[in-house]
Amino acid sequence: MGEHAEATTPSEVDEPSLEALREAFGLDRLDGASLSEWSRVHRGVDRAGRRVVVKRTSGDRERAAAAIEWTRRLAEAGVAVVTPDVADGPGLLCLDDQWWVRYPWVDGADYRGTLAQVAAVGDWLGRQHAADVAAPAGMRVYAFAEPDRASIEEDLATLAGRLDDVGVLSRLAARWQEQSWPALAAAHRAGRLPSIPVTSDVKAGNYRFAPTGPVMLDPDNAGVEPRVLDLALAVCLFHHECEGAPPRLFDDAEWSAFASAYLRHVELTPVEVDLWPAALDHVLWEEGSWALEDNDDRAWAHPRQGSFLRDLAEATAERFPLPGGYAPCR
Repeated sequence: MGEHAEATTPSEVDEPSLEALREAFGLDRLDGASLSEWSRVHRGVDRAGRRVVVKRTSGDRERAAAAIEWTRRLAEAGVAVVTPDVADGPGLLCLDDQWWVRYPWVDGADYRGTLAQVAAVGDWLGRQHAADVAAPAGMRVYAFAEPDRASIEEDLATLAGRLDDVGVLSRLAARWQEQSWPALAAAHRAGRLPSIPVTSDVKAGNYRFAPTGPVMLDPDNAGVEPRVLDLALAVCLFHHECEGAPPRLFDDAEWSAFASAYLRHVELTPVEVDLWPAALDHVLWEEGSWALEDNDDRAWAHPRQGSFLRDLAEATAERFPLPGGYAPCR
């Protein structure tokens, strides 16, 4: 929801119409240009003159309502996150079989890749993971889907059409299927991976940097997940689809700043530490390969986003060790 360098209109902006959204949410104005290159995010003004944002959200009503209730609880616990704006109209509604949410506008700066901003989000994530906020009924619960060799081969064949070399991805897929996924799934089944409600979307473009600190703008994908996977997701996709971000994953200094800030609030368990490389493998394959496939020709040709995707395709767990004092038992 953060503003990009230029507001654009994604090609999928067709249904529902802007006018239908404006009327349904009881707004005085809703801008046609999207604040995101990659999805429909519209800025508007309600009938009392307050600035708002309207965006499409995921899932069904039960899941969306549960995520909204959780963000309200999180905000009450002192973690800076937007909650739906219901001051002058509905905060959540369905149009043309799509769920939409209305949030208040958040003032502040967009991400520009400074170490201070990186550390601030690491601190935010640590405080969110440490917050004692229960998951409402109906919240999405993470499941470790069984690897499918045929699907993996199909994914690699698709990516071979995008990349000059898929050697790193091929080795990642084999290691994930044979070692990392079995180890994570077994620990999860045994209840040895702490699972908590998380946003599952810690990306630079999802924060606005207010004077009091970063505010999470896009908590719609919230669910109950192993927290080590949420940390790994931030490593892999923090700079994904963010115009102000560098065209790559974290460098050493950024990862050190992020992890150190996070670990001031969270003490990882020995099992989480031991499975940290496996968690990175899991997210690099499950989420990383999906991002590589999901991005279209326009994204791959984009100077910043295309460079990020190529770095993602070459990323390995070894690039992101936990700070000193944390070492896998291997």
